[in-house]
Amino acid sequence: MIDDAALAEFAASHAASLAAARRLIEALHAAAGTDALYVFWNARGSAANPAGQRRTRTLLAFPSPDTALAFAQRNRLPAPRLRRLSLIQLAQAVLREPAIGALLLADDAEPAPAGQLPGGARFERAELLRLLAI
Repeated sequence: MIDDAALAEFAASHAASLAAARRLIEALHAAAGTDALYVFWNARGSAANPAGQRRTRTLLAFPSPDTALAFAQRNRLPAPRLRRLSLIQLAQAVLREPAIGALLLADDAEPAPAGQLPGGARFERAELLRLLAI
């Protein structure tokens, strides 16, 4: 269920119409099948890149804490902390941070081998901007 007040605030923060913002969130919902997903949270910020190079990142969002933790264990991620984000918050994170090039809404299907991203619906940052008509 889309929170109308949060949706209106999201649309206003991106100078987009309410209809365009709703279209974007509905597309994410259709792919995710839920209103909120789980991401790994790093309160310290991202690691420094050598010589100031920017690395494009993919924001992974998982349908459940169990799926996220299983991924972390397979990939030996140190002490993962999870945060539950709404679809609006996920879209906001991608649009706010230019270093995030894509949002991957992971699915519960066959687990990916260590070192590989899970399957799911991938939304490039440019596609989110297009859906928002910016």
